[in-house]
Amino acid sequence: MMRMIALVSLMLAFALPGQAQISRFSLDSPTCMISQDVDFAFQLTSDYTHELFIWHWYAYGFPQVRQVPSFVNTQVMFAACLDKASGGKCGWKPDKRVQKALKISRSDIWGKKPLKTFYGDAPPPEAVKFAMRSLGTCFGNDPALPTLDEVGLAQGEFDMAACKELADQVESFDYYKNVLPAELEDYKSWNVAFNNYMTKRNEPAPEKACRVVPKAALPYLAAYPERKRLEQLARDKEQFAFDNRPVAERIAGLDAFAITYSLVSRTLSGEHAATRPLPAGADEWLKDYIKEVAGGGAEPAIPEAVQQWAVEQPLDRFEPVEDPFEQRKRLRPYEISEYIWSLRVKSRMDKAAPNETRISVREGCSILWGYSWGDINFGKRIPQTPGEVEFYRLVQQTPDKMAWTMCEETPIGIFRAAQARYEREQYEASLPPEPNEWDEINRALAEAANRPSAIKQPYKAPTTRCYITGETQSGLANQVCFTN
Repeated sequence: MMRMIALVSLMLAFALPGQAQISRFSLDSPTCMISQDVDFAFQLTSDYTHELFIWHWYAYGFPQVRQVPSFVNTQVMFAACLDKASGGKCGWKPDKRVQKALKISRSDIWGKKPLKTFYGDAPPPEAVKFAMRSLGTCFGNDPALPTLDEVGLAQGEFDMAACKELADQVESFDYYKNVLPAELEDYKSWNVAFNNYMTKRNEPAPEKACRVVPKAALPYLAAYPERKRLEQLARDKEQFAFDNRPVAERIAGLDAFAITYSLVSRTLSGEHAATRPLPAGADEWLKDYIKEVAGGGAEPAIPEAVQQWAVEQPLDRFEPVEDPFEQRKRLRPYEISEYIWSLRVKSRMDKAAPNETRISVREGCSILWGYSWGDINFGKRIPQTPGEVEFYRLVQQTPDKMAWTMCEETPIGIFRAAQARYEREQYEASLPPEPNEWDEINRALAEAANRPSAIKQPYKAPTTRCYITGETQSGLANQVCFTN
C-alpha cells in the first residue's frame, strides 16, 4: 500500500517554475484523521463513509481507484450523495441520471455518459470541503484548500479518552442528543474516522493522537475532566453505601443454609475474618453442600458445631455467595438435564412448603401449564399458600419442554382451581350460543327470502281489455272493452 501511495504521489504531484510541489494527499499530517497504514479497500467496504470515498477518488484519481475491486460496489453507497434528499450536502447538485448509473454497480458503463463526465473531473471544491469536516487535513498542500477553521474543526492536543468517549457518543447521537451539542449531528463521520481510519486493522488503539475535533465539541471536551471527577464521586458514594448497607439488607431473602454456606466459603477463601477457626467438619459439610445443591437436591443438615460457629460471626460485612445450583445454571446451562431440574423442583417445593399436599398431574399437564402461565401473566389467580408462591416462581424458570417436572409437584389448591376452571369452560362450550342482533337480522332475511311472492308466479294475460276512445259531453272518459 505504501508503494501505491508513493506512486500516486508522483503521478498527481506537479511542479511549477519557482513554486513548491503541490500534492493531493497528506496522510503524514498530524491533523489528518487517516493512518498511513489504513487498508482502504477494506475500510471502503466495512466502514464506508462518503468522506472516505471522496478522499480516495481525489487523492488517487479515478484511473487508479477504478482498479480497486471494491470500488464499483462502494459507488452504489455513494449514489446517495446525488439523491434529491441529500440536498447537495456532499458537494454535488442532485442528479437523478448520475445517481441511477452509480446504483447499477457496473464498470463497463464508466466510459459512457453520464459517468464518463462525472468521473472525468476530480471531486469539486465543495465535496473536498465536505470531506475535510470529518477527515481533517488529508488532502495535500494546495493553498486553495479550506482551513480547519473554515470546515468547523479545531486543532490541539486533546485527551485520547475524552476523544474516544466523544466519538462513541456521536456514533449514537440520537441516544446522546440531550447531552451533545446539536451541531455534532453533522459530524457523525468524524467518529468513524477516529475509531477506524486512524487505527491499523485488528489493532485496538489509534495510531495517531487526537489532534483535530469538531469546534462544536470543544466545550464538551473541556468539561471532560470535571465530568469524570463527578462520575467517580458518584461511584465512590454508591460503593460506600453498598459497603455500609445494614445487616438486614445483606441477608434479605437468605435462610440459615445460605448464610452458613457463605460464611464458611468466604472464611476458607480468606475474605471473612472469623471470630475463631472453623470447627471440624466444616470443610466436609461445604463439599457436601455444593455437591447436593448443584445436583438439584436439598441442602444437607448443618452440623451443630458449624451452626454454633456461624451464629457467632458478625454480619456487618457479610457478602452472600451464589447458590451452587444457580451458579451451575448460569455458567453451564447445558448440564441442567430434565432429571436434574426435576430434583431441583422437588427440593425447592419440599423446602418452601413441606406440609402442603401436592399431586402428580399426568393427563392434562399441558392444560395445567397453560392455566399456570395465565395466572402469572394476567393475575387470574393469586397464590394462597407458600407452596403455591414457590410453584409459580419455579414455573417462570422452567422451560416448556420440562413442564412435566412442575406437573409432578402441583399444589392441591392449584390443581383444584384448574380443574374447576376446565370443567366450567367445557360446560360453557356445550351451551348453545346466545342470540344476538346479527342472528335476528339473518333470521329475518331468511324468512323474507323464503316467503311466497306473487312476482314469482307464471304470467297470466288479462281476460278483459279496455281502451279509451274519447270523452263524453260531460268530460268523462269513453271506454270500449273486449273479452277474450
